[in-house]
Amino acid sequence: MRRAWVTTVLVGSAVLLSAIAAGQGGAPATISVDEIRPGMRGHGLTVFRGTEPERFDVEVIDVLRAFRPGQDLILIRTPHPVLDRAGTVAGMSGSPIYLDGRLAGAYAYGWLFGRDPVAGVTPIANMLAELGRPVRRDAFPGAELLPRTARASGAGAAEAPRVHRAGLPPWDGSGRVRALDALRRHAERRGRPREGLVPVATPLWLAGFDERVAALLGEELSGFGLVALQGGGSGARSGRRGTARYVDGGAIGVQLIRGDVAATAVGTVTHVAGRRLIAFGHPMLDAGELGLPTCTARVLHVLVSEARSFKIAEAAEPLGALVHDRQATIVVDTSIDGVTIPVRLRVLGVAGAPRTEWNVEVASHRLLSPVLLLAATLNALAATASDDAHAVLVARQRVHVSGRPPLELVDHVAAEHGPTDLRALAGLRLFEVVEAAYGNPFEEARVERVEVDLEVSFRRDWKRIVDVSVAEPQVDPGARIDLRVVLREYGRPDRVHVVPVEVPLAAAGRTLEIRVESGDAVALEQPLPRSLDDLLGAVRRRLPSTSLVVSMALPSRGLRLQGHVVPDLPGSALDALSLTADTSGGVPFTTHLRRSFDLGDVVVGAARLSLEVRPTPRNR
Repeated sequence: MRRAWVTTVLVGSAVLLSAIAAGQGGAPATISVDEIRPGMRGHGLTVFRGTEPERFDVEVIDVLRAFRPGQDLILIRTPHPVLDRAGTVAGMSGSPIYLDGRLAGAYAYGWLFGRDPVAGVTPIANMLAELGRPVRRDAFPGAELLPRTARASGAGAAEAPRVHRAGLPPWDGSGRVRALDALRRHAERRGRPREGLVPVATPLWLAGFDERVAALLGEELSGFGLVALQGGGSGARSGRRGTARYVDGGAIGVQLIRGDVAATAVGTVTHVAGRRLIAFGHPMLDAGELGLPTCTARVLHVLVSEARSFKIAEAAEPLGALVHDRQATIVVDTSIDGVTIPVRLRVLGVAGAPRTEWNVEVASHRLLSPVLLLAATLNALAATASDDAHAVLVARQRVHVSGRPPLELVDHVAAEHGPTDLRALAGLRLFEVVEAAYGNPFEEARVERVEVDLEVSFRRDWKRIVDVSVAEPQVDPGARIDLRVVLREYGRPDRVHVVPVEVPLAAAGRTLEIRVESGDAVALEQPLPRSLDDLLGAVRRRLPSTSLVVSMALPSRGLRLQGHVVPDLPGSALDALSLTADTSGGVPFTTHLRRSFDLGDVVVGAARLSLEVRPTPRNR
């Protein structure tokens, strides 16, 4: 049984000083910005190859005052055989800079397309101020204290942690997957500048990714200053836990995905203080308390480029978690094991595929997890069934949400642009469940495990709705009429599917709007949720894509209340109930009569029809 992380991670300033003294014999000797003068010389530490930091020379240009709120910036020149050609280097963020033998800060900023080896240094005082910042016990659901640290501290288990949800609006089951849109909005709000002095880019090294998936992931994360690059290396857990260690000037990685494929953001350690360390000298995602897993990293080479120079690196040994992502630095705590979601993906039905199963861990985070899970799923399909051919996917999904039996879902998807059709994949209910778990406003929950079997069939036998009609443009109220729904299948003549329906008496003298569509496109009137179980139930109740659904909009209105739906109300009753339901969030809606028919094959498309209903039936 995994133990929850304990209260000893709430590190106050007094505890911090003790940790520094125990881990490194005292706080580092630092130099303040007020002591720094143009022309001062010193050195920096960073890894150019392997894991051992090397020195590079530093000369102070000047100090830029009030660069950020409460933060100055030290401008330096870095004469070095590599840096003279490379300029500023992505992956060097966090490299400690020493002046007069004392720690001045971290290499962190540069100019886009700058040719000179000139960088901006975040002052160490701003970074150390974040080192002792406490961590809320509710910030990282499922995080645990590493065993060796637990024995050393003698600490006991804490109460169940709660998830922190800032950034993802509460999810009420009213829409489909919004992870990509939410991530884009978060990046836009951050407002990373595109010109001038900006944080040195953070390379996000991708191992085992199809180039199209890598491009998608890179596009979604580029707003945060992460530059996705195809690399290599294993992202799997090592069996040598406890042998890894961080050093000042050493390479550090933040693992968004690890396992059979990996996505690792690489930077540099500025200073190790006991079980905590500071790195980067600027934010990674600017997201506050994160809990993302971290690791040591190995640098293979520094690639010099006119567009952007960067370190080619890979993940090494998992160790710790990113606990603070702040303006001046990221803070990593090596006593905490970062939280991940184990994911098993299997692709079935592809004859001769060299590999059919992938096992990965994606970072557990309210905003990132749906995007990372979508990327991992898309990548498994791209590596196995990248055919540009029409296909039908049958997705059997098993999602473990904390405190509940596994939720089992089966979705049928028409992939018109091949198995890697992103729009088709995004409709899987798996992603709705993940968003409901992390974004629900009712309780603290997270996804603990995901298993997905994707069965691929290269066929085009879905049925497309192309038209709907009736024999007469005007009908009697209460009459039984036949809707003629035209269905089109590839390689076959159009077929007419006759759907008998009864014209509602309430539609007398009105225009009756009729819509015919696939079941998974129907927005059912659901009660207002009172719990996460209500949200998960709404996901489970979604009509299957193999059904054809006829919906008739009535002139009456209904009301969604907590726990139940009142489908048909007179206007006066609706007004009265709406007023009394204000505090509980009653929501009115247009009443629909529906009929559903299971056609066996996937149904796509939609059609509409407007019928004039006579005020009274004709004499017969």
